[in-house]
Amino acid sequence: MGYLDEYDGIILGAGHNGLITQAYLSRAGLKTLSIERGQHAGGGLQTPEDNSLPGFYHGTHAVSFKGISTSAWFRDLELDRWGVRFVRPDPAIVSILDDHRAIRWYSDLDRTVESIAALSERDAQAWREIATTYRELTRELLGPEQASPPIPDGERDRVLARSALGRQYLGLLPLSPKWFIEEHFEHPAVKAMLLYYCIIREVDVNVTGQGGVIPTFLATELPGELTVGGSYSLTRALKHEVFDHGGHIMEQTVPRRILVESGRAVGVELADGRRIRARSFVASSLNPQQTFLELLEPGRVGATTTGAAEKYTYQSVGQIFGVNAALRDAPDYLAAEHNPDVNDARLTFLGLDDPEDVYRLYDNARTGTLSERIMLIGGCPTVHDPSQAPPGHHAAFMWQKAPYALDGDPLNWDRHKPKQLQAILDFWRRYAPNVGGENILGSFAGSPLDTERRFPSMARGDLFHGWNGPGQRGVDRPFPGGRPYRAPEPERLYLCGSSVHPGGNVTGLPGYLAAAEIARDLGIRTWWQPNDLWSQLRARPTD
Repeated sequence: MGYLDEYDGIILGAGHNGLITQAYLSRAGLKTLSIERGQHAGGGLQTPEDNSLPGFYHGTHAVSFKGISTSAWFRDLELDRWGVRFVRPDPAIVSILDDHRAIRWYSDLDRTVESIAALSERDAQAWREIATTYRELTRELLGPEQASPPIPDGERDRVLARSALGRQYLGLLPLSPKWFIEEHFEHPAVKAMLLYYCIIREVDVNVTGQGGVIPTFLATELPGELTVGGSYSLTRALKHEVFDHGGHIMEQTVPRRILVESGRAVGVELADGRRIRARSFVASSLNPQQTFLELLEPGRVGATTTGAAEKYTYQSVGQIFGVNAALRDAPDYLAAEHNPDVNDARLTFLGLDDPEDVYRLYDNARTGTLSERIMLIGGCPTVHDPSQAPPGHHAAFMWQKAPYALDGDPLNWDRHKPKQLQAILDFWRRYAPNVGGENILGSFAGSPLDTERRFPSMARGDLFHGWNGPGQRGVDRPFPGGRPYRAPEPERLYLCGSSVHPGGNVTGLPGYLAAAEIARDLGIRTWWQPNDLWSQLRARPTD
């Protein structure tokens, strides 16, 4: 059978990472194609219009971002020229307690500390000390490490040991987020908020080697952002950037297999039998099981790679049950009576009064049971971006962390979904009484199973595309002993999605880093300056 067409490179999966890889390589002069089984490219960067209430646009997955506008790939690709604009609400986060007091997390450290002091002077002091002590470390090492290719742990430790800042980092590495929070904070609501924020960021709070997580959260200078028009505006800009440099995107197109000849990836066969040739490379932004177990024929990869893919694991507590609501008026929280800016937060936490409730989420995930205590994170983007709803109206959302296999079977979500939607609306109304009655024009919900159905690469509803613990992070992501961003086999097959360093969430960094590695292997001049923290540190004198 002949080939339908021929490209320099083919990218499987046109989520934001796949599109970023494609955009960089298209600008480098390669003829590229991305293949996306969904109706629209962008993965979780979607803001669909309400089917029953035209004019309301809902963030169903990626809604809120951290520092996208300052990222290297956003600047390199000049996405602002395609109309991407951001708003930066302040406070960024509020956590409303049962008694309607609120922790308010501002861009200004003094205001944040003042808010926490109303609950605990000790915690306020600890927050300030952490934020100031680790600010340089976050700016110079913790942040840049995420945006640089990973190196083996032993080599990383030797490089870090050469500087005072690196040695400060080494002191954090053995710790878990849980240990750090319990060691430094005393008030239950402060602990619960930080623990839940870890889980929202897909961090397992019990896992060691992540001692820098909490310092990064508190000390970061990256802005919290919402995209005007919703997260799909980022997808649209990336698509325009790809098209502007000759790239092609095939949506609603299902790949059947990666074609291999003489131990090298040479193209893709589609579900309808058509074949497309790749002269130089194939890259996959899908999860490892899709890539190595579903799209590569048996015998094309060895037992070691197959076994590693079979053992690849997913987050147990990262899944969400999400509720989206079309409202006449924005949520008006009782806590706003004493703190009016509570209603202006980018993200709102509800029900986080006790850290033990957060810890129990891990047991709930193992047993497939919903937490007896509802804990939510959500927001109302239209308070800051009216374009996502008809004039004078609002679109809001709330997410609950929930097990994938409810009562042992994910299919149980189809039956239970309406009941849980109502339970969340009822709980939300305890904090914002106007979230009910005639103020709700419509609502709908999505379960962890719905996430997997819509985005098969998010297996088991895992937004992160895989657990980020020992053996599946850094240079070992997705498999120990591999070469970052390169499949163990066949040759010229690359990985550019959230299953490679630094992992999931909308950072764009896996796609950004994979593009540089592909260009390097192909001998293509990189028109951009790729980040490489470790080379920079090696070149500095020891102190």
